[in-house]
Amino acid sequence: MSNKNINRLFEALTPTTEQKEKMFQNILAQSQNENTRRRGFTPVKRARSVVLAAVLMVCLTTTAFAAAYTGLDKTFLKFLNPVNNEQAEYLSNGAYVVDKQVANENGSLTIKQVIGDSNLTYIIMNFTAPEGTVLNAARYRFEDNMITTDQDYQSIGFKVLDDGNPIDNKISLVMNIMTKNSIAGQTVHFKFKDLQAADPLPGIYKTVIPGFWETAFKLDFKEYSNLYQIDQNIAMFGYGAVLETISVSPISISLKIQSRSLNEINEAAGRLKEMGQNEYSDNYPITINYKDGTSETTSIFTGLHVLDYLNDQMLTIKTFENVINDKEIASIVFFEKEIPIKN
Repeated sequence: MSNKNINRLFEALTPTTEQKEKMFQNILAQSQNENTRRRGFTPVKRARSVVLAAVLMVCLTTTAFAAAYTGLDKTFLKFLNPVNNEQAEYLSNGAYVVDKQVANENGSLTIKQVIGDSNLTYIIMNFTAPEGTVLNAARYRFEDNMITTDQDYQSIGFKVLDDGNPIDNKISLVMNIMTKNSIAGQTVHFKFKDLQAADPLPGIYKTVIPGFWETAFKLDFKEYSNLYQIDQNIAMFGYGAVLETISVSPISISLKIQSRSLNEINEAAGRLKEMGQNEYSDNYPITINYKDGTSETTSIFTGLHVLDYLNDQMLTIKTFENVINDKEIASIVFFEKEIPIKN
């Protein structure tokens, strides 16, 4: 393994501040317990015991932490389609294993894993209907998806994954949650109602499995984003604005813009043009320039666009069919402003 690979592996395994604090509190609590129980020990033996307890607790905590983040569900990995083994390893070590199941008489829902960045969270889940049921529609979703986060706005969608058996009673789904800020570390309450199915577009969704599935779990994934503070003036359709930040990760790129002319910019951008079935033009495209000289432009809009007129802020999140090679990005162009990206 190269030094670069080793550095990225350690980067992915680095605990968050909250996790470091928990480790420290555990060590401190263990130390106090040892002191209380072993008052007959000599100072030297007591000190050694405390050190050993601390080292053991660090090892146990670190091992548990690594175990929770190691490995990526093979169906999830196929959906993400990383560009190389190095990125697959990086994604695997940031994924958080949930493995939580809720069930009723109509089926069971198993939450498998979570990955995410500053604005996008992916949750893979398996649904199993009663024996004898065949789940083989082109598209599935839950009619109602109620989740509680600290965000004032969130966009939710589902995509069916290929689980290798299209005629059984099981399906795998990826739920995407797009938000203004990261929801990493939050304990989120989920309530799903009525599984619905549809044929390929323009098929209409209909309920095929009624019922409620409700649970709560922590979104303790490692956030993949790198945030770049830009603060540069740009012109959007002839109106002044400030490109404040660009957030880059393998699964999305997000830009935050400040302007007192949001209404004029929005009117100049116009309505989204239909490019195909359920495909619309990106009126705020970005061009990604890679180090090898290639580039791609987000001509089709897949993501989230939010205008906050009260605070003169715009957020545009770009998602991609598969993960992008974020470590090979040389620059990003937005409304003729080229921003170098340093990895």
